[in-house]
Amino acid sequence: MERDILSILKDRIVSLEEGYEQKIAELSLLKELGEALKGTSLSHWNQLFLRQLDIIRRATGIHSISVMLLDEQTQNLYVVSASLMRNTPNRPPILLKRGQGIAGKVVETGKTLYIPDVTKDPNFLNRGTNQEGSLACVPIISEGRSIGVINFRDNAPGAFGPNDLRFFELIADQLSITASLVRTYQDLLDLEKKRMNLSRYFSRGLAEHLVADDRMTGLGGQKKMVTVVFADITGFTTLGENNPVEQVVEVLNRYFETVVPIIFRYGGMLDKFLGDGVMAVFGIPDATEMDPVNAIHCAVDIQRGVKALKERLVEEGLFPIEVGVGIATGFVIAGNIGTAEQMNYTVIGEPVNLAQRLESVSSPCEIVVSSLTTDAIPRHAEVGVAFEPMGSIRVKGIQKDMYPLKVTYA
Repeated sequence: MERDILSILKDRIVSLEEGYEQKIAELSLLKELGEALKGTSLSHWNQLFLRQLDIIRRATGIHSISVMLLDEQTQNLYVVSASLMRNTPNRPPILLKRGQGIAGKVVETGKTLYIPDVTKDPNFLNRGTNQEGSLACVPIISEGRSIGVINFRDNAPGAFGPNDLRFFELIADQLSITASLVRTYQDLLDLEKKRMNLSRYFSRGLAEHLVADDRMTGLGGQKKMVTVVFADITGFTTLGENNPVEQVVEVLNRYFETVVPIIFRYGGMLDKFLGDGVMAVFGIPDATEMDPVNAIHCAVDIQRGVKALKERLVEEGLFPIEVGVGIATGFVIAGNIGTAEQMNYTVIGEPVNLAQRLESVSSPCEIVVSSLTTDAIPRHAEVGVAFEPMGSIRVKGIQKDMYPLKVTYA
């Protein structure tokens, strides 16, 4: 009897010691995962996941471990990293919709699923060959939401017990930190990409303000009332033919460096460069009653800026330039055109064509505006210029007679 009690006590002590050793091993593994997070740059986030998965696989002896993250836009689950034991067959990349397959259901419910034998489970999507064994799929939870899963695969059926599953959930908690940091890093990269794209069209301050505006960063268009300014170097084709290419490029760059800051100063959007021409739009992202006034003031300062540039070019022995400017007001479709990966913000509509046509009938150093532009000027606005009617003209691409006005400025 005494020996039986001693034997039982001895077995319990051994069991407790084994339990303590297991807990120490688990804590050591979690600590190592944290150390891996500290030692790797987020710019190499895929290597970070792989490093952590390798640590887990070596410590547990599990045949394969993979991480799948949820794309918030498409709601698809995709593999971001996987660690495989040698001789484990490579499987085709998996892309699952939320709710599809075992991983999709785990993301949907936020609860761990253990499949002792994958060959007998109807939810397991058989992909490739040699699909046998057991699978534990554990949700990666961040701020109460499932953002992905971690899959533990073993070639033997029934390989995992309750303690294993609890430990896998602890591992998933640790990897949720990595996944959240990676998501934050990717969001920051996306934000910077949007900011850089907007900086092509707007002043730095306005670009910072607009970066969170879906109207400016997503595909699609909206109908807007705008005023378009088109400035073009007079006779540039001849100037380009009669001067060295190096001088032509230098003069063009000096011209753009003069004009673009003026556009931004008056709150205009730089739509595009068209050879030696510049197109700016006032009223993006939101129209104001002062858009026509700002456009006219911008055009006047462009003429003044180019006049000063002309004098400097002559002093430096370069060929001089003069510009004509056309201004038109009306409705356009404004938005990003292209694909999600490569898009350009632009405006399309009659005012764009009309501004270019009015520039073409202007003389050097002149500004020609449409009657709609002058009609849109608020009565209380101080424009500081005079308007001289030019009579009826017909411009290419416009089916009706136009009655533009020439701007007189000091």
